[in-house]
Formats: sequence, structure tokens, C-alpha cells
Amino acid sequence: MEIDEILDKWFDVTFKMYQEKVHPPRQIDLLMMGVLRYSRHCSVTIFLLLSQQAKLSTMVLLRSYLELYLKFCWCLINDSTSQKSYQDSVYDRFKRWDYKRLLEDRKRINKLLEITNDEYRLEICKAQKKAEDCIIEYKKQKLKCLPDIWQILKELSDSKQFQNYQEVILKVYPDLYQKFNKAVHPDMEFIRKMVINTGNTYVCNCDVSENIKELRLYLISMSCDINKMIRNFYSWDSAEIQNEYNLIVKQLNC
Repeated sequence: MEIDEILDKWFDVTFKMYQEKVHPPRQIDLLMMGVLRYSRHCSVTIFLLLSQQAKLSTMVLLRSYLELYLKFCWCLINDSTSQKSYQDSVYDRFKRWDYKRLLEDRKRINKLLEITNDEYRLEICKAQKKAEDCIIEYKKQKLKCLPDIWQILKELSDSKQFQNYQEVILKVYPDLYQKFNKAVHPDMEFIRKMVINTGNTYVCNCDVSENIKELRLYLISMSCDINKMIRNFYSWDSAEIQNEYNLIVKQLNC
């Protein structure tokens, strides 16, 4: 079976498990499947880009995938101080993620109101009120906001639950986050690397110099982990995914 077929199988089987075992779904279940479907879309699209040697475009999408991956891992941290069940505690973390989205929406909407003419002002004010009402509701629940990405990395590295991931989280992902972030928000250093002085002439790069195999490994690792974490959340079997992942890594490293 080809690598892309295995990736499809992981997501399809996990979704099939969900359809068979989760009914009726709660809000937390719907969010889990939202993560799964977004991840599957990223997985399929990134693999296609890599097959076309489109490394820069791959890095842009990997940056989004990596951010979701890290925040999802953080949501799954088992808070031993919580008086709630594990699943309810995870749902509260999802709500903290949503709380941050609302605060950012409010900030953006307020900026829009400063520059928008009367034609669109009514609609923006409606959006402002909707965001404000939701923020008030979360404040009543005494929810904290989602931490920034570096605090998320620290909390993941401190969590015993993710101790097997510590070396990856502490050493690999912070570097990847910065590297992929430059593809989304290019700075002058990144732009300069698009043109190389060979001594005789200037050569314009149409892509970055990243290793295709490494980019593929990052994709497969995150897709494997997300499927495993969702299955483990529901106490479903995930051993087959790990075995297939090990075979893929061995195949790519040959």
C-alpha cells in the first residue's frame, strides 16, 4: 500500500469508528471530528503538493497544520487539578481556544470600525455584539484564555502525559514553527534567499531548499499522532497505526 493510501486509511478508519461508536455526539465529539476532518484535508493536500515538489507551498500549509497539532495536543493535557472528568476538562480547553478566537475577533472588529464607512457599519456592529456576548458568557464561566504558542510548548514539555514526545516538542517543533512561519509571513532574510549570487550571475529560486523527505516525515508524524490521540481519547485501538507509521518511516529512510 502506498503512503498516501495509508494516510487516507488512518483518517477513514478513525471516522468510521466515530460513526459506529459515538451516538449521539456531544459538543466535544463534534470538535474532535472537526479536528480530524481538517487534518485529513491538510494531509491529502500536503502530500499532493509534495508529489509535485512544491516545497514552499507545502511549508505554508504545514505551518497551519503544525499550529493545529500543537493546540490540539495542549487541549488533551490531563489536568490533575481539575474536579471535572477528563473529557469535560478537554472540552474546557477547547473553549479556552475559542475564547482567544473571540478576543482576537473583537480586536479586529474594533479596528474595522475605525476605518469603515457607514455602508458596512451596521453589519460590523452586529458582529461586534455577537463576539462581545460570547466573551461575556465565557467570563461568567471564569475561563482563562488559550496561552500563546510558546507557553503551549512549555506546558506540553512539562506534561508527564507527553513525556514520550518531549524531545520532539522541545527541540524540533519550536524550530519548525519558526521555519514554517517564515513561509506564511516572509521576512527579508527569507526573501533574500530567493535570489542567489553564483559569482557569475544571479539565480532566482522558484522554491525553498527544504528536504522533501523531511517534510513528508513531518506530515506523516502529525497525521499519525492526531489519529492516535483521537482514538486514545475514546479508548479505541491505535496499535495498527503505530505499526504502519514505523513501516513508513523505515521505508522513507531506506
